[in-house]
Amino acid sequence: MRKPADLAYGLDDRPPAPVIVATALQQVAVVLIWVFPGLVLVRTLGASPAEAASLFSLTFIAAAAGTVLQAVRDLRFGCGFLAPVGPSSPHIVPSVLAVQAGGMPLLAGMTLLCGIATILMARALGRLRALLPPEVAGTVVFIIGLGVCLLGARMLVAGGGEAPGAAGLGVAALTLLLAVGLGIWGKGVLRWACVLVAMLAGTLAAALTGTFETRAAAEIAALPVFALPDPRLFDYDFDLALLPVFVIASLASSLKTAGLVTSLQKTNDAAWTRPDQRGLAGGVTGDGLATTLAGLLGAAAVNVSATNVALQMAAGVTSRVIAYATAGLCLVLACFPQVAAWLAQVPAPVVAGTLLYSGALMLSSGMQLASARLADARRGLCVGLAIAAALAVEAVPQFAAAVPDGLRPLLTATAFGTLVALLLNAVLRIGTRRSVTLAAPGGAIPSAEVEEFAARAGGAWGARRDVVARLAQVAAAGMDAVAVSGVARGDATLTLSLIEGAIELRIAWQGPALPLAERAPTPEEMLDDPDAPARLSGHMLRRLSDRLRQRRRGEANELVLVLEH
Repeated sequence: MRKPADLAYGLDDRPPAPVIVATALQQVAVVLIWVFPGLVLVRTLGASPAEAASLFSLTFIAAAAGTVLQAVRDLRFGCGFLAPVGPSSPHIVPSVLAVQAGGMPLLAGMTLLCGIATILMARALGRLRALLPPEVAGTVVFIIGLGVCLLGARMLVAGGGEAPGAAGLGVAALTLLLAVGLGIWGKGVLRWACVLVAMLAGTLAAALTGTFETRAAAEIAALPVFALPDPRLFDYDFDLALLPVFVIASLASSLKTAGLVTSLQKTNDAAWTRPDQRGLAGGVTGDGLATTLAGLLGAAAVNVSATNVALQMAAGVTSRVIAYATAGLCLVLACFPQVAAWLAQVPAPVVAGTLLYSGALMLSSGMQLASARLADARRGLCVGLAIAAALAVEAVPQFAAAVPDGLRPLLTATAFGTLVALLLNAVLRIGTRRSVTLAAPGGAIPSAEVEEFAARAGGAWGARRDVVARLAQVAAAGMDAVAVSGVARGDATLTLSLIEGAIELRIAWQGPALPLAERAPTPEEMLDDPDAPARLSGHMLRRLSDRLRQRRRGEANELVLVLEH
């Protein structure tokens, strides 16, 4: 892993204490913004302020545990990155259904099962690799960013649906522009904490313009200043009828996390070429363990926060040390219900500006991931129709009213767009040839024709541009080596095959084996030894391929080269 030049502090760096504190505060502030799933549940229950504070405190504990799990280097239990965890938006609808059907005990029990299901899904990610290519992961990240932007826009509209006032628009614009300005032109702490500074300035502006409502002040004042969280241990209920709904939400959450971890891998590695499947599985496992803990405590599901991931990309600070500081602050918040309640009262226009900024970053990251490979009609339709499906359910909420209650979790932008991307990717793969063959005269193999053949096959398989260029180069070099060596009697055949995570090239011919020299011939040998050009060609093949072997089959020889994809 090579640290990118645009990161001020990379994964294994230890920033100065002021940077750690400022960045951790910023990450925690975003976790607090995203407590709205808890707020929805509280309002559904009609819970008292004390019950609401308890739910938030337990959620902060689960978020702290998940953040630490994600940061650990052991990729069996986390992704190994700064990946703060917060309340899970894909689980809002099933959680509300559980609360309506059986209150908090049913929510706790179903969340517990949900965590176990997520852990099981993580174990299957490797087997589903072909169904989760970078364009699907990028599309999921893009849809998440789109949802974040839409949520930010909705935050500007009052509860009754009135148009936003001039003061609210001004506060949102100030917050957004300040975050953008500091994120691009800020220096030092101002850049690293650009969103936190923007939120503080926006809140001050909201107070000065009268858009900071404090109607909850009396209820918050009745809460104790300091109180240890009160977990609802061993108070669970289960309803198998709700299990499919929670499993669907877990699938959407798992794919969201896989997309975010892919984005983190790309952000932290200048030499990134493809997703590390072990890291993806570890990230989803970390979410599953944190959600299982949330269920045991009696809280709602949690997962890696898209907004928190976007913030570190904007600030250029991705040190995993910040994860432990963020988790520590979440634990502190869990013990101060009044402080947590007040922090959750961030004015809606400030939240809107923050979400628009973070969502725009996620949109950009998703587009980069989705376009990392060569596009063709199949991939273009998969990405385009998935985004169109996500926009459709957001623009036409009546769709949700037309399906049974148990299927309504599917009719959210993230869930529906993700499922459409998965289904289209699986269906549109039908008819794609997994293996293609080219035959050419062994003594006169046209390099241009070989390069065009290889480039066409790599593009059809959706290989990255650099992989396609390398594939064409290796294919031409391999066929040239056969021609230069004069080992082929008759035609030589080139077969390209798409295998799991790689492209395999097989060159077969009738005749003796190809010399594959361990070292390149010297300049003197090139002048004096007529066999030196053949040895040079064989040596170059060793250097160009990731794996190489030669085998004999009767009178024929076969050279097998593998390129990691």
